[in-house]
Amino acid sequence: RWYRIRLLMSEIDLFNKSVIYHIFIDRFAGFSSTMNWDQPIFLGGNIRGIIDKLPYLIDLGVTTLWISPFYQTSAYHGYHITDFYKVDPHFGTIEDVKELIHESHAHDLRIIADFVPNHCSKHHPFFKDAQRDKNSVYTDWFTFTAWPDEYLCFLSVKEIPKLNLSNPPTRDHIVNAAKYWLGMG
Repeated sequence: RWYRIRLLMSEIDLFNKSVIYHIFIDRFAGFSSTMNWDQPIFLGGNIRGIIDKLPYLIDLGVTTLWISPFYQTSAYHGYHITDFYKVDPHFGTIEDVKELIHESHAHDLRIIADFVPNHCSKHHPFFKDAQRDKNSVYTDWFTFTAWPDEYLCFLSVKEIPKLNLSNPPTRDHIVNAAKYWLGMG
């Protein structure tokens, strides 16, 4: 028990001494010179851009990178997840994520990956299936108040239905996705 308390205190101390730089992936670095700036849905920032900027971040004295969600998404900010297990191609590849982790750790940088465990995009295939079929195995993954178009949402935003984490298969899916990404380090 005392070991756990000491470990927790050392982690708290570590974060108290950290210089955390929050990176909004799509707006940070890696833009193509041929971007269409008239339609700024995805502007083009990507994980490769972060890797390329690591020397700059290290020179700033950054010790921890906090990166916005990079999972497959229907929105440039990454919070409308459509697949918890895939990297959105706008942001890069799984190999890019692994390289970012490797290069960051090689320079004693920690990474905080923003993970969204309580909602997904209305375009997520599980949600779309639940809306199409009231008897879908995914209907209980969400809380429909009047099926199919009324459901609980995060912050009442219709584009991001809340996941029903009281449902064991839903909870298992999210926990296993978190474990998958934690296993990258």
